[in-house]
Amino acid sequence: MMDCADTLLTGSGMCVFLRKAISRSGLQHLAPVHHPLPPVSNGPSKELRTSVDWNETALNGDHLWMETSCSGELCYLGEDTCVLKTKSAPRRKCAACKIVVHTACIEQLDKINFRCKPTFREGGSRCLRDNMLRHHWVHRRRQEGKCRQCGKSFQQKFFHSKEIVAISCSWCKQAFHNKVTCFQLHQIEETCSLGAHAGVIVPPSWIIKVRRPQSSFKNSTRRKKRTSFKRRSSKKGTDESKWRPFILKPLPSPLMKPVLVFVNPKSGGNQGTKVLQMFMWILNPRQVFDLSQGGLKELYRKVPNLRILACGGDGTVGWILSALDELGMTPHPPVAVLPLGTGNDLARTLNWGGGYTDEPVSKVLCQVEDGSVVQLDRWNLQVERSPAQPEEGTQKLPLNVFNNYFSLGFDAHVTLEFHESREANPEKFNSRFRNKMFYAGVSTRLTCDGTDLTPKIQEQKFQCIVFLNIPRYCAGTMPWGNTGDHRDFEPQRHDDGCIEVIGFTMSSLAALQVGGHGERLHQCREVTLTTFKTVPVQVDGEPCRLAPSTLRISLRNQANMLQKTKRRTSVPLLNDTHAVPDRLRLRVNRIGLQDYDRLQFDKEPIAVGIVVVRGDCDLETCRLYIDRLQEDECRGLPRPGSAHRLSTTWSFLDSTSADRFYRIDKAQEHLHYVTEICQDEVFILDHEGPAGATDMPDLVVEPSSGLINVFVSQLSGSFFRGTSLLVRDSRGCSALHLASQHGHIEVVRFILEHGDTALHKAASEKHHAVCHLLIDSGASLIKTNFQGKTPVEKASDAGDSELASYLTSKQHPATASHEDLETAV
Repeated sequence: MMDCADTLLTGSGMCVFLRKAISRSGLQHLAPVHHPLPPVSNGPSKELRTSVDWNETALNGDHLWMETSCSGELCYLGEDTCVLKTKSAPRRKCAACKIVVHTACIEQLDKINFRCKPTFREGGSRCLRDNMLRHHWVHRRRQEGKCRQCGKSFQQKFFHSKEIVAISCSWCKQAFHNKVTCFQLHQIEETCSLGAHAGVIVPPSWIIKVRRPQSSFKNSTRRKKRTSFKRRSSKKGTDESKWRPFILKPLPSPLMKPVLVFVNPKSGGNQGTKVLQMFMWILNPRQVFDLSQGGLKELYRKVPNLRILACGGDGTVGWILSALDELGMTPHPPVAVLPLGTGNDLARTLNWGGGYTDEPVSKVLCQVEDGSVVQLDRWNLQVERSPAQPEEGTQKLPLNVFNNYFSLGFDAHVTLEFHESREANPEKFNSRFRNKMFYAGVSTRLTCDGTDLTPKIQEQKFQCIVFLNIPRYCAGTMPWGNTGDHRDFEPQRHDDGCIEVIGFTMSSLAALQVGGHGERLHQCREVTLTTFKTVPVQVDGEPCRLAPSTLRISLRNQANMLQKTKRRTSVPLLNDTHAVPDRLRLRVNRIGLQDYDRLQFDKEPIAVGIVVVRGDCDLETCRLYIDRLQEDECRGLPRPGSAHRLSTTWSFLDSTSADRFYRIDKAQEHLHYVTEICQDEVFILDHEGPAGATDMPDLVVEPSSGLINVFVSQLSGSFFRGTSLLVRDSRGCSALHLASQHGHIEVVRFILEHGDTALHKAASEKHHAVCHLLIDSGASLIKTNFQGKTPVEKASDAGDSELASYLTSKQHPATASHEDLETAV
């Protein structure tokens, strides 16, 4: 417990200067109250602000009140000033300074002159001192981290304390113990540096509130002055039509990269609202925009080195890019993406991942600041009415420009059905598709760069055609393929001025989810598509039924985007100024999902084992080593420190934050080094609890990992026992593909003799129809896999006695060895 004589503010015996300084800082409210308490009211008389006011009525220091569930937390006013003195009354939380106050006590904040952090400056102020940004000190009854002065941690209690333990600045986030030995009085008047994110914060001194120009002249006693004023007032009248309450006067600096944050609160459920509040806490609230309240502010159009962060889905990104077009900002400021919700194919393409988990937004801001600028092709869609007889449908597309894709046919129909929320009826669904099965072949004519593709489309009987601008589609699939074998086509790029045209049948469209791809038709710069019937189409996920018309696709422009990059410089360990060591010995610790959600990791972790990795190892490679621990256990090999097995779904945790751990998106593991998330222990979150199944996680292989050399040096079933060779590298190549490509006949023979076949997999998953088909095609029933098991034994292990009996009845040892038509998967 802190001694009363050692606290910072005593409330008596202060000099006049100190009282003025404390009044400006907002710290004076802890002094004893000398005026009678106001009567209890039902709430504030004025309207509570939840968003920034951009009108001429804006007041500097307005709090931004949000709903809060901080049950049990004391009112910021304390027991002396609080008018309710209860924990159960409704309360609000300010998103910008993080104070929690009873709703009925909000008016008392004005009476004690406690304002929120300033977000702009008054244009009429001529005093340089008034334009300097000072710290915005706030008392805290709970504070994470360590004191800036003494380096000791702040006292933490399980229940919310009545005692003020810290004083922190809501701008730079510096925190001190509430003692005169830690927080010096002269620090109240110090200039604030804005902290670690000063390079991306828009300083309040840049944003100036201007007065409305006067339209009348009160002094009319002199004719000359009246005449001259009329001339001036006419000019002012012209200026007043263009008058805005706020202007921006940035100070250019090569170190500044201001970031505007746009949040779609409807994306990702409640994620958008939480993200909005977190950015308001770290940044100037006037650079954080709720898209449901308005769009891009024109006053930011000439800010040097400006960057934009779009928090939402791909539709949010497209809306922002279109808004930049309308503002005429050339060149466009580069746009980064914080993916909320599902899909997020553009975010995946730019390495921002498929969805936001709970990564600190401060880390996201660093990634935006360090991101590399890349180009994104954008395409115009021009629709011309067809002279054919009118049918059902619209002549206007939902969007006239697309960034991801444009498609027609089966996928658009499914999306349209979902959007219209029709009742699922399998009978009607099937008959409807039988009537319109071959949309693309019968009802369209397609010309790409002057080449007529209609005959090929009719021959292949495609049910869907996709015009793809980025590699990702349909929540992460790759329709163009990622095998590296594109035959007569170039690998797909999003900045080459070409669009990929891909055809799909029903089966190939379904195979996308398991790594398949469509039929590559063309890479072109201009497309002319003529439809003769009403067909379902979709533009970046927005569907409609398009009446017979002619569509022309052409390049619109190239937008600047920010790609999340992996830093290739040497990454030192935390608190270590030396170079990264050649090898790291890491203890792997498991945290269960329930412990993580309920206690935010306030429990002793469970040891999984120890791995030794390279000093510059990334998380994607480290995952292979951790998966290998599971393979060792399956083979009965000793593992030091082993106490628990992992499930097949787990993710890395960033343990470098002072307050809690954060999950790393699996799709972004190749962008993080091990040394960025831990020191000598790596923590992983097990999403499904203990793994009880005997199937082991697949071993992900890359061409650079020396897979072929490993096979040649260790042609042993015991080495690979329990490991699946079904998975492929980034080019889509399996171990069998790589061995065949490099001519390693011993490796090919080994895989063919010992690897899992398709029949093994079908038997283990109890797919009767697939097993019948494979056996009719000549699949072997006596071939064993790395575990030495036949398909019959795999069916028995799966508990399917009927399938095991059927497979046993089909065994013909005398002929199977030379009639086997199936190779290992």
